[in-house]
Parts: sequence; structure tokens; C-alpha cells
Amino acid sequence: SAMNMQAFGEQIDIHGGGRDLIFPHHENEIAQTESLTGKQFAKFWIHNGLIKVNGQKMSKSLGNSLLLADLLKEYHPEVIKFALLQTNYRGDINVTDALFPEAEKHMLSFHRVLAEAKKAGVPCDGTDEGIDSAFDEAMDDDFNTAKALADLFGIFKTASRMLREKDFDGANAVLGQVKKTYSLLGLFRADSEAFVARVEAKHAASVPADIA
Repeated sequence: SAMNMQAFGEQIDIHGGGRDLIFPHHENEIAQTESLTGKQFAKFWIHNGLIKVNGQKMSKSLGNSLLLADLLKEYHPEVIKFALLQTNYRGDINVTDALFPEAEKHMLSFHRVLAEAKKAGVPCDGTDEGIDSAFDEAMDDDFNTAKALADLFGIFKTASRMLREKDFDGANAVLGQVKKTYSLLGLFRADSEAFVARVEAKHAASVPADIA
């Protein structure tokens, strides 16, 4: 409370932390600060869920900690972002063996469409108000990143069909907007051809020589 008072004054707009801090930590902060100032302490509270590994809470004591540095050795940053954003920030993220491989599979299919568009000479710099407004609607729904990511499957299915039908103007609008809009979540900033090459090389290397 003293730190907040020093940095922000008597009232703050947004206060957050892990869901496990609601009681007693944040309830005590409210009680102490509001009894001192007589003013509402925080206008909005944002409490994030916990990270679980195969259903068990991640903690140092259990020895099941998952380090971002280790994940980055195995997966592209956009894959990790996609995997984590599939869960609303308030919900617990359950890291199973399939979570990151599944996210990688989806991101690979999306980047393949973007790489295909580039190969066809589509600049991917157009606009599509429908995609942008649907994204805004999802964000207005308590930062519903899960909904925003679910929309990507339909968007890329449409873009892929447009490329097959040589509707390059339509593909340019859809893909240009998806790159602009979803860059807000840190997605589709990477070069798609490089992304595809990296993931395909990784999977090729994991196949035993006699099988290959």
C-alpha cells in the first residue's frame, strides 16, 4: 500500500496479480488504504489464473517449474504466445505434453498460408474492417484472447480459399488485416517463410535416419 501511495497517489486505475493473492493480500490492501484515504483504492482488479503442469500447480517446491528459456530452445516465441493466449488470463493454464506441439502445428499452418501469399506476390498490406472489429469485440469481453485466436481458423481458411481461387485482392485484405491486428498479441510479426523453414527443419531433424 505504501509503495502504491508513493508511486501513484491515493487511487489507481488497474491493480492485478495472481488469483491466489486476492485473500488476504489484496483485501488487506483495500482495507488499509481505503480506511486511510476514504477513497476507492483501485477502479479495476485483474487477477490472473495459475500455471499448472499436467494438472498440478507449478511451484519450486514441487520441482515442476517450466522455464521460458528452456521453452525458447524448443519453440518459436510466437508458438509459445499462441499456446498461452488460448486460455483467458483469469483461467488456469494447464501445461500438458500436447500444449506446445499443438500450438506449433496451428501456427505452422497459418504461416504457410502467409508464405504462400508472398510467393504469389500478394503484399499482405490490405484492410478488412470485419476482422478488426471482431478482434476488438473479443478484447472488450474481458480480454477474451481465446475467442480472438479461435477466429484465426476461419480467417486463414478464407484466405487459403481466396489464394486457390486467385482472388489476390481479397487475400491481401484478409491477410494484411490479420497481420496488423494480431501483431497486438505478438503474432505474425515473424517472417513467414523463415518460420515455416525453422519448424520444418526441426521436425525433419527429429526423424531417425533409417525412417527418413
